[in-house]
Amino acid sequence: MRHIKALYFALWLALCSSNAVSGQNEASLSSRILEALKAKEPGWKPISTIENRMLLVPSERRIFTAVWASPKSRSEDVNVSVYSVENHGEAAAWLGPVRNRQVAAGWQVSTYQIGDEGYLSKYKDGERFEIEFRRANVVAKIAGNDLRRVKDFARCVVDQIP
Repeated sequence: MRHIKALYFALWLALCSSNAVSGQNEASLSSRILEALKAKEPGWKPISTIENRMLLVPSERRIFTAVWASPKSRSEDVNVSVYSVENHGEAAAWLGPVRNRQVAAGWQVSTYQIGDEGYLSKYKDGERFEIEFRRANVVAKIAGNDLRRVKDFARCVVDQIP
């Protein structure tokens, strides 16, 4: 009986430490992304956002969401949203709607070389752009009005993901 209790305790400890490490990795990734974007655009300010949307997959957990506010104009702002998911299958499922072109009217989607899988969406004739991608168990969406800047921010984010 004592061995069974010890086994259960060891199993519980392993599960708890696994979740703690995952949380630490997510906090570390959030910090790396924040610092990389600050270095990239020193005059810009991150403004935290509150999300009110349905999860795209059950295990989705927010790592980092912010609007990077340009010192010049709100029209230059870039939205950055990064999430972790449980596994590669859920990461692929998170991109399902954009992969299957299930987007609102006016949006055009094309594949984009970034991470393990990526997509570039363009609204009408370039009024708005979004890059959504996955790398390992991390998924992200970068959006803004300037395509070059959206690409630069997406590259900066993906470079921080191990």
